[in-house]
Amino acid sequence: MADTAGGSTRGFVIPLFVVAALLCCGVPISGAYLYFKDSEDESGMRAASQSYLTAVVEDDTGTAYDLLCESDRRDRSRSAWKPVSDGSTPNGFRITAISITRPAEAPTQRSVTAEITYPDHRRTEVTLHLKKQDGAWKVCAPPLL
Repeated sequence: MADTAGGSTRGFVIPLFVVAALLCCGVPISGAYLYFKDSEDESGMRAASQSYLTAVVEDDTGTAYDLLCESDRRDRSRSAWKPVSDGSTPNGFRITAISITRPAEAPTQRSVTAEITYPDHRRTEVTLHLKKQDGAWKVCAPPLL
């Protein structure tokens, strides 16, 4: 009888050890993967945001339009789309933050915050949301500057 009790305990301990080993190794490995993936994503997000904002500052609406998400381009034609609301084109920008957020029950959200400057020395902060489409980072639903 004692052998039967020991055998059933061993059958329980082995799977418990396997689960513990997966947790101990899996969590750090997945954390490291996300850290390196986020670092790679951040550089692409920064580059796309800089390209978009540079195009807006240089009043190159065609290039800025090309950097929009597919859904934004589908909603507005190239000739009808304008990145500036009141005709006051910004003359500079500075990227202040890059954020990657993973809500529990929603897709990962990626955004870049930038400080926009205008010729009259006015400053405003904007947040650009980004998505990777067809291997390139695109700006989605950008606010009017």
